[in-house]
Amino acid sequence: MISKLSNIIKNHNYQTLFLLFFSAFFICIREPDVFIYSRLWTEEGVVFLHNAWVMPPLKALFYSYAGYLNFATNGATLVARWSVPLLYVPYVTTIIGLLFQLLPLFLLLTTKDEWLNSTRARVFATLLLLLVPDSLETSLQSLHIQFYLSLSVCIIMILNTDKTYLRWIKLIILIVSAISGLMAFLLLPLYGLKMLIDRKWLRTEQFFTLFIGCIIQYSFFYEKISTRSYHFHIQDFLGILFSRDIIIPFFGYNHLTDLYLHQLQNQNAHHFLMLSCILCIITLGYILFCFYKYPPSRLSIFFLLSALILLATSIFGALGDLTWFYIGHVNQRYIFISQSLLCLMLLYFSYTLSNKGKVVCNVLIIWLIFVGFFNFFSMTYTNEHLTPWRTQVHLWQGKPDYVFQLWGGDGWKMTLPPNNN
Repeated sequence: MISKLSNIIKNHNYQTLFLLFFSAFFICIREPDVFIYSRLWTEEGVVFLHNAWVMPPLKALFYSYAGYLNFATNGATLVARWSVPLLYVPYVTTIIGLLFQLLPLFLLLTTKDEWLNSTRARVFATLLLLLVPDSLETSLQSLHIQFYLSLSVCIIMILNTDKTYLRWIKLIILIVSAISGLMAFLLLPLYGLKMLIDRKWLRTEQFFTLFIGCIIQYSFFYEKISTRSYHFHIQDFLGILFSRDIIIPFFGYNHLTDLYLHQLQNQNAHHFLMLSCILCIITLGYILFCFYKYPPSRLSIFFLLSALILLATSIFGALGDLTWFYIGHVNQRYIFISQSLLCLMLLYFSYTLSNKGKVVCNVLIIWLIFVGFFNFFSMTYTNEHLTPWRTQVHLWQGKPDYVFQLWGGDGWKMTLPPNNN
């Protein structure tokens, strides 16, 4: 009996199912109000569900918003609009959002790469992706699934190629990511470099799939919009990288880190920003030294490069003021990808460095998980000030000009014409 149980525990298929369910369970219990009251999040309702409600399906599917096509969110809200009554639409978008949220973990757990072959590594990967990144803003909704697709694209670049069903799943992820956002453009050079290094047809196939998706996005849908910052300075980049990707994951949100972020937010406190820049450069220098001294770890440089490129471009094209990056609950969609990739780089180090280095990395991983556990539940969104969705639908059915209140802050409201009910 014990031997049979041990074999079940060691079976990768059972492990994968359990760890995916475990991650989904904790994601859901962090925001119980999402399921108790149901939720639509900002533009998820105002723009995407509204389009799905009033437009012909094909037009809504290829509607460009905020300067690019978001095929994944368009599709998710279309599925919700046409599959269930309006009363249950938020549950469909929430479930779709959850599935995409689990996608990066699914790729890691189903790969046969050696560095993810042990039970310890698989458990660490699950806990790191679940607990460490600031993911609340992107969680359990379909509006930001493009960011989970982008993270998945970064992971696919590192993992070995497959000839199984995963080959086709990865190709679908690549093309959908490219026509659901702009981050795929930034990863094309890295995919090209990986193609040249690997010299395998399957890697070439991945590069050209991503390339074709980017051509479609750029040629037919991309346009520059004036509400983005289009501003970049190296000291802003280093300050944000050090504060949000190093300080917060390792020390969490508390009085001291809140004070530190507040000082960085104060544009007159130049000494805090310069100190952060210096410490960030030292940290990056040590990481590069590890790549130099331990050649087996060098593959994970793609994690680092992806993190730096995506964060830098997010800062450049962010909506809103750059000081928002120093507010813990704001701009999480721009931050969590780089946080996730740096965690995975550390996990890769724990497999490839020297014995002492492996011990240090494992200690750091355990510490990140410990701090992340408290961070994970420190912030949540509730339904305190909003009328429950079901009540709003009933009010709308009796009064067709009723204005729906949506989650995500004051001012997010939506109207729907009654003739499409």
